[in-house]
Amino acid sequence: MIEQAVILAGGRGERLKPLTDHVPKPMAPILGVPFLDYLLALLEQRAIKRVLLLVGYKHEVIQERYGTLRKDGFSVEFSIGGEEDLTGRRVLNAFDRLESRFLLLYGDNYWPLRLEPMWDLYRRTNARLVATVFRNRQGTAEYGFENNVQVGSDGRVLRYDKSRKSPALNGVDIGFFLVEKSCLDPRMIENVSFEETILPPLVGMKDVFAYQTDEEYHYITTLDDLRRFEVVVREAGIMPLSWTNPVGEEMRGRAAKVP
Repeated sequence: MIEQAVILAGGRGERLKPLTDHVPKPMAPILGVPFLDYLLALLEQRAIKRVLLLVGYKHEVIQERYGTLRKDGFSVEFSIGGEEDLTGRRVLNAFDRLESRFLLLYGDNYWPLRLEPMWDLYRRTNARLVATVFRNRQGTAEYGFENNVQVGSDGRVLRYDKSRKSPALNGVDIGFFLVEKSCLDPRMIENVSFEETILPPLVGMKDVFAYQTDEEYHYITTLDDLRRFEVVVREAGIMPLSWTNPVGEEMRGRAAKVP
């Protein structure tokens, strides 16, 4: 089973300004608590042991909160990149710290994470990468009815199109990828996007399968999105991570410091 999660947490969050003038996007407050606290709690619940945060913009805010987090075998580490690094570059920067198989997720999406059936799909198909794809039947995705993935009848991903313009697209990539480290080429030195540069060749080689879901995912792209997720958190009783910091303070529900 997967024991390492790698979170892309270096984005600026331009559409969350002026909030993100002070904190990086994954630290946007949900009921006063950083969004990342809820994502880390989800990973702990799924028996993920190790988390690697790929940080960039205002990384010191994230490091200050989680730098000493150690809880019953659950730990957080950091790979610090430049503010302009794209998603693929952030992953490649951390190549030597990646396990042979890992869970890669966006630091601004929340979904219940059905890790066991994803793992079962990965094993049954011999896929090198499993992408979580929201079917988006009701147009509730971030861009309404606009999709960016085409999934075939056998569950294989046939096309990935970040521009959302190709015909026959029938789902939305929401992150939560199961990735074999062999999918990555550490010799690549360019500032590349994971979605636009690394994924498409794997799709072309028929190495990518989709774990398809109708369960809603939640995103924090705008301030309105933040408010909607706060309603979900209240109604569903979603709890943030709980841990004790080095001076003995209980951190569950504790607001982050803002520079």
